[in-house]
Amino acid sequence: MTHQGFHAFLWSFINVCFSRGLLVLLLLEIGAGCSGKPVAGELAELMSREAPHPLAISGRELTILSLEADGDQRWNVEIECEETPEEDWLLKLDPSAELQGEGSLKQKYEAALQTLQNLRAPESQKWIPHSQKLEQFTFPELFQLSCRKGEPVKWKATVLVDRSGKETQLTLSDLQLSDGTAVRDLIARSSLPSEAVLADGGPLDPLRQYRELQAELVSGVAQASTEMEQRLLKEKQALEKLVQHSLPLSGKLFPAQSESEAVVFLHERGKTETSLNAVAIDQKDPLSRVVFRGALSLPPVNSDASQKLRRIHDGWMLILNNEDPSLSRMARKVRENRILFYDPASNLYQLSDARRSETLQVATDSEVAQALAGRSREQEIVEGAQHTGRESIVGQADRAVVMSITGYEAETGNMRVVIEDAQTPFTFAVFEGKLQLEAPHHLGIPIRLQQVTSHTHPSQRKPKSGVFSRNTRSELLLIPVEQGFQGQFADAEVMFERRSGESEVIAAEQRWQNTLVPGAAWRGVTKWRDEAVKEVTLRVAEVRDQGKYVRLTLARDDEPVQQVVYEGSLLNGNGMIDGYGLVMQQYGVATIYEHDYFGVFFSRWESEDKKVFRISPDGKKLYGVSSGGEMLTLERDAAVESTDQLATKARKEVWQTVLTPGKIWEGTIRSLKHKQTAEVKMIVRGFELEGKQVTLELVPKVQQKAKVVFEGSLDTSDRGTNGFGLVLKKKQKVSGPGNVFGNWNTQLQFSLDATGKRLSGRTNDHGDVEYLDLRLLETK
Repeated sequence: MTHQGFHAFLWSFINVCFSRGLLVLLLLEIGAGCSGKPVAGELAELMSREAPHPLAISGRELTILSLEADGDQRWNVEIECEETPEEDWLLKLDPSAELQGEGSLKQKYEAALQTLQNLRAPESQKWIPHSQKLEQFTFPELFQLSCRKGEPVKWKATVLVDRSGKETQLTLSDLQLSDGTAVRDLIARSSLPSEAVLADGGPLDPLRQYRELQAELVSGVAQASTEMEQRLLKEKQALEKLVQHSLPLSGKLFPAQSESEAVVFLHERGKTETSLNAVAIDQKDPLSRVVFRGALSLPPVNSDASQKLRRIHDGWMLILNNEDPSLSRMARKVRENRILFYDPASNLYQLSDARRSETLQVATDSEVAQALAGRSREQEIVEGAQHTGRESIVGQADRAVVMSITGYEAETGNMRVVIEDAQTPFTFAVFEGKLQLEAPHHLGIPIRLQQVTSHTHPSQRKPKSGVFSRNTRSELLLIPVEQGFQGQFADAEVMFERRSGESEVIAAEQRWQNTLVPGAAWRGVTKWRDEAVKEVTLRVAEVRDQGKYVRLTLARDDEPVQQVVYEGSLLNGNGMIDGYGLVMQQYGVATIYEHDYFGVFFSRWESEDKKVFRISPDGKKLYGVSSGGEMLTLERDAAVESTDQLATKARKEVWQTVLTPGKIWEGTIRSLKHKQTAEVKMIVRGFELEGKQVTLELVPKVQQKAKVVFEGSLDTSDRGTNGFGLVLKKKQKVSGPGNVFGNWNTQLQFSLDATGKRLSGRTNDHGDVEYLDLRLLETK
């Protein structure tokens, strides 16, 4: 068919179908089959009837770029088409793909997110919501202007022309703009969805908005990181200054309580440069204290364990741990750590109890003067110091007291004190404990002593409170102050001042060693209820094994025959030695009729009731108390030299010497009943078997024919040699007066005095007790 014949064809049917990106044009011809290669005008004519795309245009020019036969009546044609859009053509955008193309900003943004995770409050407070806004940013459908209305656009395509059948088939594929944009992806502005947004770079462009948020986060986080580092540096420097220079502070210890105790914080550097030891002292009650051990800490950001601390303060802090909740009432209330931090904004320190924070001010000189004075006075605690003071209990009159430091070891801080009623040494208490030397306890209440023993004057009622009450649950708490010591025990407050002049207080062990000197004599009085005092003499007979065994004798000065022996031991090794440290038991009985009791120093019965003794802090007086409340007060007789002649071994030899057959003793015999005294002579007639057989003959000077013989033995035991150890019975009765020379089965007991030259004798009771007072007759 000729070219002119081709144009004459009548088109009977045109079918247009878009499938899988291919534009298929089914052309139905009227007339005979065509021949020849396709030309641009032919293709343009065909496409003017069935558009290759749905976009509106105002003109089209087509150019064949290449043509290649593909078998019989088939051609592959590469074309270029230039069209003029009647409205803007838009291309739909993928936001993720668009953002991926911003490589530099994307890297900075991801780095900023990582930095943000390591930021602390308050620096992160602004940018965390900002990052969340970016994470939650939702893009609408986005379109971008690809071809502008009225401006020619070129696109290329591949055309398959097929004339092998009755109908010529034209297929277009790969329609692309010169920039590679597929024409099928374009949409006319008039077809834009209602929710779609044009990404034109303007203020409402979501891509622009998102990028600006990213850039703002990047720069803001960088600035916040710098500010955080500067803040942390200031905080650390301020806290280090606090630690290293021991800057005192004052404020509330319980910030969450409106009625919180106002305290002064004193502290000192700990073992390291970043640790400290601290004490909070109640400004109204210096004995109410809490001791803390603290350390400089920066809680980790990415740690669940540190979240609680970071909620209090997200930066450098001193974590203060209560080291002794039992120290005081205030200490028992501190159940959680205290957090001390520095606020650079206000240039002030803050204290938090995990619920709220309170500002701490630099303490004034007057607020810390008392505590600082106490710290300097601790060095003056020495063994042997004595203090006078008072005990104060609400609702009671003050009591004057004296405190003696009877023991103190500077190396360990071990300490013992005796507190006495200034009016009577029989009311006293002994306390033992230590001066706190280890940190941080030395900053709290440095002296904490347990009550070892306490006693009151027998005539006084035992107190239910105060220093002299028996209370093992309370501690005697003392703090050094400018005047001396201030403290409390249970509900009693005490105040002591150093006694001027040299103190003569001696350690208890040395005092007892000086007291229990064999042969030493202690003279004084006993007091029993309302009776008159009686003068007595106590002699130290023997001491063994450093006080584990002690033997004493006690005799009435006006009646030497009233003598008893005590055996016991010294309570060594603890604070009891500063109290009634010598515990004794009576052996042998007295014959006193003034009071018919036991529980006294001269009991008429041997019993297991104890007699206890204590030595005054200066070692000059010896005090004793019986179980019945009789009191004994003695002083050392310096004129009596020490001797071991009262010890058992030496005493046996003395007895043997004075009982040598032929020895003569002269003196008196006295009847208590008849109150009569007569002279008598006693002759030793026999001493055999080391004293197991002793024979004595007694002769009255007036009636010498009424002589009487007694036989018996000498008790050479420890207690026998110092007591009434010579016990004899009448060999035969005589018809003389009284017990000794009368018709009675009389028992006669003798004790030998310390000199070995005086015998005191007594008879058993047959209605009339007789006392003998004999002295050895010296022979030339």
